[in-house]
Amino acid sequence: MTGQRLVDYEHERLAGREKREHKPPILVIIGSILLALSLFSFVAANWQAIPDLLKVSIFLIFMVAMYVTAEQLQTRAPRYVTLFRVLGIVFFVATMIVIFTTYNLSSQIPLLFWLMFGVAVLHKLIYKHPIFTFIAALAAFLANTNSFQGIGLTLIILGFIITWAWFHYVDNEIDRIFAWFSFYGLLITLGQYANYEGRFWPIWALVILHVLFLIYRERAQWNYLYLFVAALLSIGYLINATEGWLSQRQPSVLEATVLSALLVAVYLLHRRPELVWVSLLAVVPFSLFEDSGILLAIFLEAVALGYLIWQDHNRKPIVLAFIYFLLVQMTIYFIYVWDRLDISLFFLIGALIVFALSLALWWRNRTRGDVRT
Repeated sequence: MTGQRLVDYEHERLAGREKREHKPPILVIIGSILLALSLFSFVAANWQAIPDLLKVSIFLIFMVAMYVTAEQLQTRAPRYVTLFRVLGIVFFVATMIVIFTTYNLSSQIPLLFWLMFGVAVLHKLIYKHPIFTFIAALAAFLANTNSFQGIGLTLIILGFIITWAWFHYVDNEIDRIFAWFSFYGLLITLGQYANYEGRFWPIWALVILHVLFLIYRERAQWNYLYLFVAALLSIGYLINATEGWLSQRQPSVLEATVLSALLVAVYLLHRRPELVWVSLLAVVPFSLFEDSGILLAIFLEAVALGYLIWQDHNRKPIVLAFIYFLLVQMTIYFIYVWDRLDISLFFLIGALIVFALSLALWWRNRTRGDVRT
């Protein structure tokens, strides 16, 4: 009797599993796709004749249907749940587009991207799936890049609230990195809104972001973010200074002094080794008083070499330091010697420099006993 019960139990389990994993026939799938295409074709063909409220209602119904379907699939086919939630976001954006085009709100396009960003962050907070991290990061990028012109203070505040919720409540390092960059983009946008015409706002934004260090001291491992942005800013300022893309307004000595003091204060306040290199941006405001960019080029050359030696001295990975060093060399070459030096000679000189640097680092490691002859 016991053996028969076990056999019956296994048969019931197998039947239940087959029922759960049952896939609809291929003809049903094809038929569903054709039906959906037919419906969309019908709506598109009669779009102008459809009342405005009905247009919006159609997409709202599809959006709600996606989320209802996702909830229904929680136990039946959980692998498809996230797909329908993503489709819910898609239909939400489609609904917003219909509203914006129907009611002539094309001037409020930045609002559309911020709403998309907010919905993506909300999904990340509720459902925790990594795909919503990607959607939120994409939406944040679109929202920031489409908000440089014509954004109001209300949208900026909305952007800060959404970004803070993403930064504060999502316990994932990748999300916090993207949120940090969203904060930075919003600060740049804030400078545009305030009609700041000086040259230093990107550096001011970096200084302001150190407030996050004061509030979230336990997350101070993000120093590499500041280091990364500082490296990009240094090369960007060198290119802009020599190409004349910077604001024509001469920098203020007082503003340069205050900004430089704050950059140094950031390091003195936190005493973290990586922030030493960020604080070196304090030299940039004063180097911009010289229009040719020669002083800035010399400074960056010294910093790139110093950072490389520093990383080696502290026995830390030198890959990123070496990449930054090469980027500085290439930037200086394209700015100052592109029209004056044969490219083959440039690569020869570059190869000799790299070889000499590698030999020096090898010799240093040898004297410390890290390598053998």
